[in-house]
Amino acid sequence: MRILAISDAVSPFIYSERFPGNLPPFDVLLSAGDMPGHVLEYLATKLRVPPVYVIGNHANAYLRSADDPDEMHLPGGCLNAHGRVVEVAGLLVAGVEGSARYRPGPHQYSEAAMHRHVLALTPQLLLWRWRQGRAVDVLLTHAPPEGPHAGSDFAHRGVGAFNAFHRRWRPLVHVHGHVHLSGANAPRSYVSPEGVTVVNAFEFALIDVPPLLAARDAAARGDPSSRGDPS
Repeated sequence: MRILAISDAVSPFIYSERFPGNLPPFDVLLSAGDMPGHVLEYLATKLRVPPVYVIGNHANAYLRSADDPDEMHLPGGCLNAHGRVVEVAGLLVAGVEGSARYRPGPHQYSEAAMHRHVLALTPQLLLWRWRQGRAVDVLLTHAPPEGPHAGSDFAHRGVGAFNAFHRRWRPLVHVHGHVHLSGANAPRSYVSPEGVTVVNAFEFALIDVPPLLAARDAAARGDPSSRGDPS
């Protein structure tokens, strides 16, 4: 199982006539926010499995209706995961949109509101655990959790509610965006103390899921070699 994760900046490898044949094979596409709606709709036409997305703080996923320029709609052919647990390509994906609030505007939330978003997922997570023996595989958010991927400025700070989600539900991987990577050595991923592989999807990242199982087990044993790139 391989995930293609995207966010924040449109890579020419992704928004390409050659997509997806110009990339290694993958099973599911997850968008961690601030990806234009027209790009998501285009990608949906190129894939057999619908892209799964959450909206970022810039809310550029909305598209104007051709019939009514004042009417806005979300991209077709895609699954909005915010406030839901969706199953796609055999993965259970829980989504929370937006960022920590840093100024008035949509898709920005206080820490208390983020905790409410996370808690609201509980009935669905319990149902999936009852049905499948596991609650969630992937946490998909726009903002990062508190920790190494949090930005140094107030607008890009980490969200503690997501760390609480790690502790309670232990997803295999947490895919986020919001914090732009720069420089050849910018850290793309790390493994949290709970054994969750946290991946910054800026532009795009390929995530091989089977190795994450071994990484989680190694992290639980306290093996420092478990902290590395997931791809």
